[in-house]
Amino acid sequence: MVPVRPPLSPPLCTLPPGPGPARFVCYCEGEGIGAKGQGCFNLYVTDAAELWSTCFTPDSLAALKARFGLNADEDIARRFRAACEQQAVTFTLLEDGASLTLSGEPLALDLNLSKVPGPEAVSRLQALTLGLAERVCSLERWLTAAEETAASPRKMPRLVGPPQFLPDPDPQRGGPGPGVRRRCPGESLINPGFKSKKPASGVDFDDL
Repeated sequence: MVPVRPPLSPPLCTLPPGPGPARFVCYCEGEGIGAKGQGCFNLYVTDAAELWSTCFTPDSLAALKARFGLNADEDIARRFRAACEQQAVTFTLLEDGASLTLSGEPLALDLNLSKVPGPEAVSRLQALTLGLAERVCSLERWLTAAEETAASPRKMPRLVGPPQFLPDPDPQRGGPGPGVRRRCPGESLINPGFKSKKPASGVDFDDL
């Protein structure tokens, strides 16, 4: 049985992009990200100690979509996921906040972020840590199940039915020809498949 792949998780990425060491984690919540994402959409950036957020309200999110020519029903999370996959996310720390740029077509999205107060930041970072741990455990279970499925040999189905009449592998040795069933020792010549009740006896020449 093929293991079921875990559901698609909310997008996130590490910054700066590339092979170097990561300094920040950028992720999103809300707007079309499953049952846990109900509510207004927001982007977050953290260095595991501090947290910055776009702090959108429904009105400011609608104004952002209108400013960048997005439909009211268009999911910004999809733009964010695409930017993460293309490593097109740029984060810059400023004196009074931070900025985040999502490059891509048709226009790049430039977003302002504010620092999240301490108590709220702690609870959100805790939720992020537990969520990431859950995702890692789920993926490990799925990979283990997939490896076991790939490593297990496929069982060949057993054929149920009467014995097959196979040709003799070497007809020239005097054995039965193709399609002729071999007779087992002691098997009756008259009733094939049944053993003879009496052993076969030859002609006694002394009686002649």
